[in-house]
Amino acid sequence: MIETSRLCLRRLRASDEPALIALDSDVEVMRYIGSRDGTPEQIVSRVRERIGTDHGAVGWWLVEDKAEGAFQGIAGLLPMPEGPDIELAYRFARAAWEHGIATEAAVALTDYAFAGARLARLVAVTFPENTRSRRVLEKVGFAYDGMTDYKEFRVAHFTVTAETWRARR
Repeated sequence: MIETSRLCLRRLRASDEPALIALDSDVEVMRYIGSRDGTPEQIVSRVRERIGTDHGAVGWWLVEDKAEGAFQGIAGLLPMPEGPDIELAYRFARAAWEHGIATEAAVALTDYAFAGARLARLVAVTFPENTRSRRVLEKVGFAYDGMTDYKEFRVAHFTVTAETWRARR
C-alpha cells in the first residue's frame, strides 16, 4: 500500500470490479484512453484482465480517499507495448477531477517507482489535446519529449529519470 496525506493506493482486488467497470464505461473518463471503445462485455473482460495481472513492482493500483475510502480511480506502472520502458498511467472518476487527486497519486507512484521499485526512468503518454493530463505530468516533473506512436495513436511522450526526480525532491 502507498499512502499520501489524502490517498491510499493499493493493488486491485476482485471486489473492485464494479467500480472499475463503471470507470471504464464513463465516456468522458475514457475520452483520452486508447482502450476507450468496446462493448460492455469487452469492458468487463478488460477489467477482469487488469485485476488478474500483477507484474511484481509494476501493475495497477486502486486510488481511494483515505478519510472515507471512496473510489477515486486507478493509476499504474505498466510495461510499454514495445521496448523496456515502464509507463505511468492513470484515469480518475469525474468526481475526482480538479481536486489535485491525479497529481497526488502520480507523485506517490513516481516516488514508489524510483525509491521502491528502483526504476531508472519512467515514461508517460497522453493524447496531445488532453491538457489536464499534460499539466499533471508537468507538475510531477515529467519533461515533454515530442510526439510518438503508441499502439495505433499519435501521442505526446514524456519522461522523468530517477536522477531528475531525486534532484527535484
